[in-house]
Amino acid sequence: MHRRVRERAWLLWRRLAELGPRSGRAEQKGQDLVEYALIIGFIAVACAALIPYTSTATMRAIYNRIAEILTNSTAQT
Repeated sequence: MHRRVRERAWLLWRRLAELGPRSGRAEQKGQDLVEYALIIGFIAVACAALIPYTSTATMRAIYNRIAEILTNSTAQT
């Protein structure tokens, strides 16, 4: 009787172990993706903040015109 209980417990434990993540690798892939997204987001914000100050006069005028159009379009709604 005890042997059968131990065998069933062992089978149950093995099946539960198969359902869980394999050595945490699945969780690490998700973590890597989040880290890359944060880095890309930081670079995008930094570039958007630096464009008006580092660009030439012509580029600055274009950027200011785009910013003005976007401001006016949001103010109308």
